[in-house]
Amino acid sequence: MEQPALNFSGDKDSWFDLWHIHTDFEGDGNKDFKTRLIFFKKLLQEYSKYKFKLEKYTRPYQIFIVIDENDSSEDAVYIHTENPNNDNFPVKIEPGKDWTCKNKQLAEFIQQTNFHVIEIIQSGNKFYYLYESDAGVSIV
Repeated sequence: MEQPALNFSGDKDSWFDLWHIHTDFEGDGNKDFKTRLIFFKKLLQEYSKYKFKLEKYTRPYQIFIVIDENDSSEDAVYIHTENPNNDNFPVKIEPGKDWTCKNKQLAEFIQQTNFHVIEIIQSGNKFYYLYESDAGVSIV
């Protein structure tokens, strides 16, 4: 099934309620890091594509990446705005201590992106929120 076109006009019918796109639906990147790196690169491409589209968006928005330390199928790019579904804009993530990633390859990849990083632990799993301070409304 083809995904419907996203509305980046910024008019009243243009909103995103934590809309996101995954690049590794099947979790193939969990097999080895070389494969996961392919999906990370696709994730960065998707981020760049949507960041470019949002540059002309006339309303406040957030764009960020979430990486699950252990499950490549959960990695995604998120777009969020005020929306009629929930009063949850902007999303704010409380930065904790410095992020620590035991997976050396993953840590090196994240460092190379030059994004700001927030580490969150939910239900025993580590998630890394990657964001740029100059792209929309900050998540911090």
